[in-house]
Amino acid sequence: MSTYVVGDVQGCYQELVALLHSIDFDQSVDHLWVTGDMINRGPNNIETVNFLRQLPNVQIVLGNHDLHFLAVALTDRTPSRSDTFQDLLGSVDLPAIITWMRHQPLAFYSDQFDALMVHAGIPNIWSISAALGYATEVEAVLQDERHQRFFELMYGNEPDTFTESLEGIDRWRVITNYLTRLRFCSADGAMEFATKSDIAPRGYEPWFNYPRQDSTRILFGHWAAIEGKTPSSQFVALDTGCVWGHSLTALRLDDNKLFSVPAGSSR
Repeated sequence: MSTYVVGDVQGCYQELVALLHSIDFDQSVDHLWVTGDMINRGPNNIETVNFLRQLPNVQIVLGNHDLHFLAVALTDRTPSRSDTFQDLLGSVDLPAIITWMRHQPLAFYSDQFDALMVHAGIPNIWSISAALGYATEVEAVLQDERHQRFFELMYGNEPDTFTESLEGIDRWRVITNYLTRLRFCSADGAMEFATKSDIAPRGYEPWFNYPRQDSTRILFGHWAAIEGKTPSSQFVALDTGCVWGHSLTALRLDDNKLFSVPAGSSR
């Protein structure tokens, strides 16, 4: 039995199948973790979702594209021109898919591997336990009757810094933005959203450049521009830009071995 963590699939179902085939993944005993952004921008979203839904040993965290899909599906928000999840929106299984997604977490911690999986990152101002607690707050919103209001008001860059005094949608939004959109922030946790390259704007650093008080590994996706590179093995970047024509990557947690297949691969 092995545990694999795969980066952003984004509807690249053929590459996902090819990657799992290349590592002899046995779904009856092996475990698959997915760093979020299961869907969008790629060509095979319904196939990706249906495959992950039926896996017996799968652990997923939600990414910003997954949440965007839910917002479009549940509110009157218009899809972006670059969105490719029309196949999901037209599926007869749409209600079941929505319910399944709404019940996926935003962060997941494993005692066995002392590892936290999250889509984008966590700021240095949060401990691991704090991050999990804040994630749980938003997960509860996603799973109860407040989810409609959440998705109607989810979008926005403010507030850009978490404070304990925040309440309601402002609190939910900043927590969600840290977990699903974070790239650059300041030392006090203020987020910067305009920059998507690997070059830090003045006054900010990649979130993983700031020292932490723990040694827990943080497994994340979201940031294809850094090409899987971080300054420390404590931070494992797994989005290697499959949907942009690069590769899909998985980490085997049991021995820290990386595997990848190029975009365009099929079994």
